[in-house]
Amino acid sequence: MDKSLLMSKKPLESSRKYSWVLWGIITFLFFGNLINFSEKNIVGYSAELIMKDFGLNSSQWGLVGSAYYWIFPIAGIIGAAFSDRFGTKKILSILMLSWGVLQFGALAINGFSALILYRVLLGIFQGPFGPVALSHINKWFPAEKRGVTSSLFTLGATTGGLVLAPVIVGLTTFGWKVAFAVFGGVSVIWFLLFMITTKESPSSIEQKAATKNTVENSIQKKSSKEVVKAIFSPTSIFTLFLAFSSFIFVVWTAIWMPNFLTKVTGLTSSQMGVAVSIVGISSAAIIFLVSMVSDKVLAKTKNWRLSRVVVTGVSAVIGSMLLASVVFIPNPIWNIIAFGVAYGLTGANFAIAPQIMMTLVPERSGLMASILMSFQNVGGMIAPVATGFLIGLSKDNIIQGYNNSILIVSGAILLCSLLFLLFVNPNLKKQA
Repeated sequence: MDKSLLMSKKPLESSRKYSWVLWGIITFLFFGNLINFSEKNIVGYSAELIMKDFGLNSSQWGLVGSAYYWIFPIAGIIGAAFSDRFGTKKILSILMLSWGVLQFGALAINGFSALILYRVLLGIFQGPFGPVALSHINKWFPAEKRGVTSSLFTLGATTGGLVLAPVIVGLTTFGWKVAFAVFGGVSVIWFLLFMITTKESPSSIEQKAATKNTVENSIQKKSSKEVVKAIFSPTSIFTLFLAFSSFIFVVWTAIWMPNFLTKVTGLTSSQMGVAVSIVGISSAAIIFLVSMVSDKVLAKTKNWRLSRVVVTGVSAVIGSMLLASVVFIPNPIWNIIAFGVAYGLTGANFAIAPQIMMTLVPERSGLMASILMSFQNVGGMIAPVATGFLIGLSKDNIIQGYNNSILIVSGAILLCSLLFLLFVNPNLKKQA
């Protein structure tokens, strides 16, 4: 049997011995993502308070939402490149400490310009977190377990962005700046614990040898021209577009869904917080379920197209249709159900798509993950401003403005998921 194949199996054997270490890693990354999305979504849950304090209109609020993503994509690529060179643990630690500083700094926000500056800076330092964390996961977990582990990491975003909504809304009753400061303190605690208790990479000699062997073999076989070819392959391009369209929904959910639930659906602020939490819990369960199915299909069939592409693509198609149904069934209960299931079915893509990208160029997993996340986050620049424009354009008919934005988002996801199903076909040899 080929030696490289034997070597590739050793991380699996070692992972059983060090399962508690692996659980520790994924727990840290889960809570890191929870903090990440809680901090960025405080703005959405405090929308009415902030807009009232600073006298902002819908178009200005759209700019506040968009500002976070202005430099986010570039920061993601730069941060991931640094992590490939200096180590994922170091970069993750630096990022988290910077979040703490920025969140405490938010106490000094005194107007529209300062709010925009805060959002830009937060985007710069949160941009690299996702790709660097996924690259860290790739160091520790074998391929057939990365779908579930990545979904657990993704669930941190769902928990922080949606499930904790009542907690964040509750904190804002003491003032929206207080909510920022609380999560700033949590960021610093995470940083200290992560620095003290974790390692850069697997500690067993066998794992290090296997990792080194795999990387060296890959580097020998890859030229820069082949890396560029992989990035611009149909598999890469249409995976990027599905992530882009799905992320538009994520941003819409963070910036505009709270207002939709209060102004269109007619919920109170406290009811909105509970509703968003229900959306988060249901979507988290669905993301985990879809990822688990994908992993099981991969383990059983060794077929990447069936396990990663078909499972994810079909889920996204169904999710897009459920999202559109909100426009045609204006019932509060159905709205909450549809948002939750649609978010879960489309959000499963965020756990699976990075696996497709990173396996195209394994030795540059950080770079490939950052390209995916940076591209998808371009949607973050567009979605808030476009939605604000549509709502402003509707003038007195605010419901129509929200409905138009939902139909555009669902249509984009549907189109991209169909293209994903048609053209994405990971090369099985590159997945070995």
